[in-house]
Amino acid sequence: MNGLSINIPVYNTDIRQLVKDLHEQATHLGIPCEIVIADDYSTAETKEVNKELADLSLVIYHEMEENIGRAKIRNCLCAYAQYDTLLFLDCDVRMVDDQFLKRYVECANEHDVVFGGYCYKEEQKNDNNLLRWTYDTRLRTHDAATRSKSPYTSFSTVNFLIRKPILAAHPFNEKLSKYGHEDSQLRSELEVEGIKIHHIDNPVYHWHLDENKSFLEKTRKGVENMLIVAELPECERLANSMTLLKHYNRFKKWHLTGILSVVFRITRKLVEWNLCSTKPILALYQWYKLGYLCTL
Repeated sequence: MNGLSINIPVYNTDIRQLVKDLHEQATHLGIPCEIVIADDYSTAETKEVNKELADLSLVIYHEMEENIGRAKIRNCLCAYAQYDTLLFLDCDVRMVDDQFLKRYVECANEHDVVFGGYCYKEEQKNDNNLLRWTYDTRLRTHDAATRSKSPYTSFSTVNFLIRKPILAAHPFNEKLSKYGHEDSQLRSELEVEGIKIHHIDNPVYHWHLDENKSFLEKTRKGVENMLIVAELPECERLANSMTLLKHYNRFKKWHLTGILSVVFRITRKLVEWNLCSTKPILALYQWYKLGYLCTL
């Protein structure tokens, strides 16, 4: 590898500690490195806080003139990067240890795409974020051996390495401007092209745990974005692979979506009460997404 470009899209998050930790590790790697930051039109207060990072020797700092969304800003970062090995990190993560970059570099020459995973600290959990905590810890934050059993569905953009020519050839779909599924489209294209995703145990702490009501709001936005996915010709394969859309289309074929919509409207407040409680039931969370989809 000729060098490593560490890419961080930022929106209303103080990333100073994350970048300083990465900068410290990068200076000891023995290869050329850069840390490319793209701020997606954060508040003036956030930008003022993060601007000090531009003084670090490896940092290249960009500010968008408007909010362009999760897909487009990642494509911009790909274009900004000068090296062929790209590491993407969400802005709300933290380092687990000081060997993070070293582990990626050790496998970068042998694999086109590498996913390191993410995890949480036990002390992050509280009554106000139990839904996101329960969902992620039971279904998402697995070790590499478990993720490797379903390498594509276990992938997300929170913490991954990819070769620049591959991402340039398969950019994030900028039509997915709302919340969610830009990572789903990427992994679907990788699977179609036979580009393997290699999983390793190199997690970051996902530092921001959405509070219950906020997570439900993001869930609704994700379901709304799913409809956009379903209508895009280039996303046909992805739409056909989405379990929620499969269930929806089955009920639609049976002319039951209207009934499910009525049931959802009647039970919505009760379901939301459970999902925001100290004992959220994940089966109800799945019903919540299906029911909401039926109302759209």
